[in-house]
Amino acid sequence: MSNKTNKKSPLGDLGALFKKPQNKKLSLILRIIVGLVFIASAVLKFISIDIFDLYVYEHNLFSISVTETLSRLLITAEFVLGIMLIFGIYFRFAYYVSIIFLSGFTIYLFLLPYLFDVDISNCHCFGEAIIFTRNQSIIKNIVLLICLLFISPNFFKKRKWETWVLITLSFVSLIVVFVINAPNYLYTLVHKDKININTEVYDEALLNSGACDIFNDGKQIICMYSTRCEFCRKSAMKLNLILKNNNLSNDNVKAIFWAGVADSTINNFFVEQNVPIIEYTSFRVDTFLMVTNGKIPIILFSDNGNIVGAADYISLNEKNVVEFLYGRAPR
Repeated sequence: MSNKTNKKSPLGDLGALFKKPQNKKLSLILRIIVGLVFIASAVLKFISIDIFDLYVYEHNLFSISVTETLSRLLITAEFVLGIMLIFGIYFRFAYYVSIIFLSGFTIYLFLLPYLFDVDISNCHCFGEAIIFTRNQSIIKNIVLLICLLFISPNFFKKRKWETWVLITLSFVSLIVVFVINAPNYLYTLVHKDKININTEVYDEALLNSGACDIFNDGKQIICMYSTRCEFCRKSAMKLNLILKNNNLSNDNVKAIFWAGVADSTINNFFVEQNVPIIEYTSFRVDTFLMVTNGKIPIILFSDNGNIVGAADYISLNEKNVVEFLYGRAPR
């Protein structure tokens, strides 16, 4: 009777590397890492929620109001999913949802330049704080998917308290996201702030600027901006996207800046927001602030020189722009 030595094949050992390791410590470490990435993604998106809203709106799939709601629901889902992964709450569910989540967004990133006319220099996975290009985001998702493949959900069993913790966590997260930085349409419902414009000072300043003929020609949207104002930049982006998504020209859009600002600075203001440069004039700073009562940005709706409405960044939306210019509902 011959003795045979059972030796493991090197190929067998190599194949084992690609199987889910039945190693509880490794599963724990990897799920914490993946969970922290989900939480970081949610928090950093929320910090720059206005820009994230505009990025989603740029896809031209939903109205601004729907976009603002969906973006906050996505942030909430990412945050809750991250907590579930770290603490093993409904882990099997969280595990498979994470795989679906990452796979879906990876497919979206692959198809992004072919389906949507959007900026791919930052996919906003981590908001404005950490810039990830489309390709970097794809690599990041693949790495996370590999981490998930090396996590075994077999180490986790449902605990009695998990249901109530998940319900409470989801509810509190939704309240925090929708209250701390409410969608603009909800904010305007609660805070019905009236925008007061000193039209007499405006008319006189416009006359002195020599831009009356251009600014008073038919229906015009007149944007009162400062090049140093963060919300002025966001307003320029928002207005441009409203026009773009509704197939409207910016010929009826004008701007007023503070006097003394170099043309190159004003041009950079538009270029940096990826917004076409529009016709503009300037008012003295004290006159500008008298017109707007110290508030910026202010968007004026002028009908043959008569100011018939005004909006700020929050109240600016598709409805007031499209209906004013063309008397029809937004697309």
